Amino acid sequence: MIHYDIVQAIESIRPGAKFTLRGDDIGGLEWSDPTPAPTADEILMALQSLPRPVNPQDLMAQITVDDAAKIQAYIADKPQAWLLWASFNTQKDAMLTSNERFRAGWFTLKDIIGDERMSQIAQALGITVT
Repeated sequence: MIHYDIVQAIESIRPGAKFTLRGDDIGGLEWSDPTPAPTADEILMALQSLPRPVNPQDLMAQITVDDAAKIQAYIADKPQAWLLWASFNTQKDAMLTSNERFRAGWFTLKDIIGDERMSQIAQALGITVT
């Protein structure tokens, strides 16, 4: 686990609580807040629900020739969809699955290539997009 992710998970279940995390392990949690410290299970559950970053290159690597043909046909006469696709293709930094732009692109791709195909891509990337 990464220190930042653990801190983010704890803050999501105990907003404003006072604590210190030493290292990259839940065992390094020093609780100094009057509220009850979260259990390891609570922290692990919160970690699973954190938005995950996705590298655009990793997503592009999942696009098949069939997917690409469907995308090209869809954006051919839809300037807004073309802009979204173009911005995605030029994106270099990882995107959080909770980001509105990422979600707009994701759900547009679902419309284009279908729920089943996007489920396969999500599984390959290890993400959940809701």
